[in-house]
Amino acid sequence: MDDLPAPAALGATIRRYVSVDRRHLELLHGNMQRRRTGPVDRTAFLRELIADSERVDDQELAALLGHGSGWRERLVAAWMAGIGGHTRQRQRIGELLIESRQTYAGQGYCFALACFGTPADAQVLCDYLDQYLRRPDLYYDQHWAIGALLDIDTQLGSDYAERFTVPDVLWQQWTRDRSPEYLEAQKDQFAELRALVEEARQTDPAGTDQRTVRLPAGWVPIPEHDRAVFEAEVVTGVSADLKQSHPLAGRPLMAVAHCSQRDYVLFEVAEEPIRWALVELSWSGKPEPGIQPHWHFFASPETAAAGLREHMR
Repeated sequence: MDDLPAPAALGATIRRYVSVDRRHLELLHGNMQRRRTGPVDRTAFLRELIADSERVDDQELAALLGHGSGWRERLVAAWMAGIGGHTRQRQRIGELLIESRQTYAGQGYCFALACFGTPADAQVLCDYLDQYLRRPDLYYDQHWAIGALLDIDTQLGSDYAERFTVPDVLWQQWTRDRSPEYLEAQKDQFAELRALVEEARQTDPAGTDQRTVRLPAGWVPIPEHDRAVFEAEVVTGVSADLKQSHPLAGRPLMAVAHCSQRDYVLFEVAEEPIRWALVELSWSGKPEPGIQPHWHFFASPETAAAGLREHMR
């Protein structure tokens, strides 16, 4: 914990990832499944969450999950860890789940473990259930934990949950609702939440198929709320520098993703045969003075993904 951000930086991290659109309220109890007005609205919410989950780094997540953080920070951080595959946070998430010192946050820990979906994550949930199903006086996150464990069993073809759910053992000793249908509903909630995330991950906000490009590690989608500013400052300037003979001259461009480690930006091209274009920019958002930007063109999702990987080397 020695490398956690200073208080001012932590405050900025909270504002960036937690306070935006009161995100914690949408994630609490999986509310976004019901509170969002429709699939388009829900997908937009999830796409921004996915973008932040890929942008956030381990130091920021450790800060949000650290000592002194509240349930809101920990709930959002756990969701981002799960969606973004930040498995380095597994140990901390497991510790916090077993401690169970804060209300609500445990929901996020269970979701993250279900997303990771490995035997190690199943074992964390087993340890939690083995401890807290023996406490009928405590109504914590046992429902979420059993649902996450059943979901992992479905993913892995395993039977970790069986020792808790067979008749007359810990689950039935802890809860009044002993119906198989209830357990199935708990499992299905996790499967649905993960499916909604994956559906949003593949959905193009503009209605085209640009998201069929699988972004490799190091590439971050540009969220919709940042795109307008990005395009105003970058796309217009770059397009103005294109000569009439350039393959992209006069063709609308839309910023899709940027490389978090190098100055590359991926654009969606409005017209075929070129569908994606990659250009190196400076951190100012414009080509370096006196240097003509070098473009790379791709006609298919496969070649685009390969090109993105190549430019990470």
